[in-house]
Amino acid sequence: MIKYRLRGKNVEQLVDLAQSGLRDALEMIIEKYYPMVLKISSKYYAPWAEKDDIVQNGLVGLIKAVFYYNKEKSGFTSFAWRSIEAEIQSFLTYLNRKKNKILSEAVSVDAFTEDGEGESSYFMSDYKLTTSRKAIVEYLIEEVMKFLSEEEKEIFSMWLNGYS
Repeated sequence: MIKYRLRGKNVEQLVDLAQSGLRDALEMIIEKYYPMVLKISSKYYAPWAEKDDIVQNGLVGLIKAVFYYNKEKSGFTSFAWRSIEAEIQSFLTYLNRKKNKILSEAVSVDAFTEDGEGESSYFMSDYKLTTSRKAIVEYLIEEVMKFLSEEEKEIFSMWLNGYS
C-alpha cells in the first residue's frame, strides 16, 4: 500500500524519504534507476570482471548517491550518474591492481586434464624438474611472494605443499 502512494512522488521526495530510513522509497529509486545503471555499466568491460559484478557495483554507487545526495548542490539524476560511474571505475581499478590481476587471470592447474573432465591426474610435485627448471620455479615463487600479504603467503605455501 505504501509503495502505491510513493509512485506519485518525485525523485527528490523519494530521496528525502530514503535518507530518513524508508526502505520502500529506496527500493522505488533502485527500481526507477536500474535501467540507468545497466546503461552505464554496459560502457565498461574488463576480461577479469563479470558483467553482473559491474552492475552490482553500479547499484552500490546508486545507493551511495541516495544517501550522500544534497539537493542544494545538483540534481539527483546527474549526481547518481556520477556516483554510479565512480563506483564502477573504483571497482575496476581495484581489480586491475597487480596483486589482484594475478588472481583474476589465473587458471586452475586442476582444470587441465587429458580428457578435459574431472580432477587432474598429475600434481606439481609429481612433475620431474630439472635443475634449471627448479631455479626458475624458485625464482617465480619468490617474485609472487613479494606481492602477497602474510595470509596470502601462508595460503600459497600450503597450496605448494599439496593442500587444496
